[in-house]
Amino acid sequence: MRKTRVVIGTVISAGVFVALPLVYAVISRALDVVLGLPEEPIQWPANLLLTGVVWTWGLFWILWAYSALVFIGQGSPSEIFGYALEPTKQLVITGPYAYVRNPMVFGLQFIFLGAAFLVNSVAGVALLPVAALISAGYIRFFEEKTLVKRFGIEYEHYREHVPMLIPNVVPYVPD
Repeated sequence: MRKTRVVIGTVISAGVFVALPLVYAVISRALDVVLGLPEEPIQWPANLLLTGVVWTWGLFWILWAYSALVFIGQGSPSEIFGYALEPTKQLVITGPYAYVRNPMVFGLQFIFLGAAFLVNSVAGVALLPVAALISAGYIRFFEEKTLVKRFGIEYEHYREHVPMLIPNVVPYVPD
């Protein structure tokens, strides 16, 4: 049963990490057209090179975080509105989580940036802070409440020392 949930969670997560950037790219391009922004601010193939670089960096963080949740936390990263399909059995504070509390969301911001580069969208680059704020709100109102309930003081202590979306240079080491 656990294996099935992890597989389902993986499929859902992959869908989210494909669907959201596609929607982001479409909205970005549409805003460019509506606002009359330049059609090709970065010449081809430079935009493709930038896309590849930032997507690689984003995927690195997402896959590193995913593997930490599955192998260290013994759960799945699939969660929606505070309900986890296969919640982790222990709080993960090592690996990417030693640098940032939400490494998947950090990586997703780079996927969004890559989507903006791919479709050559000025609006897509400008919208990144908005996407980050929406992510932060979701995390604060749904994920963190659930984590405090599940892990209590351990999570609260971790949350005090590790930033939500922008990684520390030095990893967190618990007392």
